[in-house]
Amino acid sequence: MSVLLISGCDDGKKQSDESKVLHVGTFGVSIGFSYKQNGKDYEGYDIATVNAVAKKLGYDKVELTTADMTGLFGMLDAGKIDTIANQVEANDKRREKYLFSQTYIYSGAQLVTRNNDNSINSIENLKGKRLGVDVGSSKENFLRQNYPNAGIDIHTYDEPSAIVQDVALGRIDAYIMDRAGAQLLIDNSRLPLKISGTPVYRYQEAFPFVKNDKGEALRKRFDEALTALKADGTLSKLSEQYLKQDVSKEQ
Repeated sequence: MSVLLISGCDDGKKQSDESKVLHVGTFGVSIGFSYKQNGKDYEGYDIATVNAVAKKLGYDKVELTTADMTGLFGMLDAGKIDTIANQVEANDKRREKYLFSQTYIYSGAQLVTRNNDNSINSIENLKGKRLGVDVGSSKENFLRQNYPNAGIDIHTYDEPSAIVQDVALGRIDAYIMDRAGAQLLIDNSRLPLKISGTPVYRYQEAFPFVKNDKGEALRKRFDEALTALKADGTLSKLSEQYLKQDVSKEQ
């Protein structure tokens, strides 16, 4: 599934027909970052940021393709998309394979539980518990690699809305998600949920690119645009608009 978002050409710059389209992958179900409401186009901080970058760089439009995180990286590897705009954690393992832009989201992995459950405040409290994670996410990989014998019953989901519903209904005990969007997801769901404990680990999020000459050139241009968008306050403004907080700066 793909959607076209128009971003006017910057300063009347003329580029080839091919270069006027920026191909971007996104999850499409992340409240505040990349999501649809009432049948409208995708919106959120990730979407607004990549559109602002595209406008700075002179693209006529951004073409969005949606998939889960595993699928998105597969499309990036295959050259079907230029980058991913969806809270991509720039961790050491991913940096071995991909180039990353500068950081535009400072966040961390956060546990979310029912608001009457005080038994879970850390990973250690999850022994014998059922934990929901977004399928193919860095958090799923982190848990499987670092806590393989911790006795955590991991359940993977395609949509965050299904995870929070299951936490609220007691089908699972907790959800580990991106801290930057945790409170917003809770508020929008109107479910009896809460943030539990401090972040399991902290990280930064950025735009990934394939490690080749084309990817390096595009990463460099993204960095130039992001530097300008930070300097003029655009990223802070977009973050406050969509997330009610400024995740563009380290807290």
